[in-house]
Amino acid sequence: MSSFDDALNRFALKLDARSRAVFVGVATEVQRSVVHGSEVTGAPGQPVDTGNLRDSWIPEFTSPTTWQTTTNVGYAPIVEHNLRGVTFRNHGPHSVALTRVGFPRIVTKVTADMAGAR
Repeated sequence: MSSFDDALNRFALKLDARSRAVFVGVATEVQRSVVHGSEVTGAPGQPVDTGNLRDSWIPEFTSPTTWQTTTNVGYAPIVEHNLRGVTFRNHGPHSVALTRVGFPRIVTKVTADMAGAR
């Protein structure tokens, strides 16, 4: 193999590693935003009375290029959309919606953090 081929292979490996790191970093930040809230997205995080809803969010890599977080708590949509018009003492509704809207800011933050960490 030529030195150019070697350099190209090293670059490809570095690119794959950085892409994966961005993917994992974005997934981690999305999980934090939905569950605990985020200054990046403005999401308040899950309200906590018992901790059941907050603790029910399960992050999962479903394939090498797909990630999701889900909950099986039946009242999660009621809290997310504040269908009962509750005034929350801690955290609040719309964490999933605000995280979705703020997703581009999450990607920007994660990539900027990684660029600064080089």
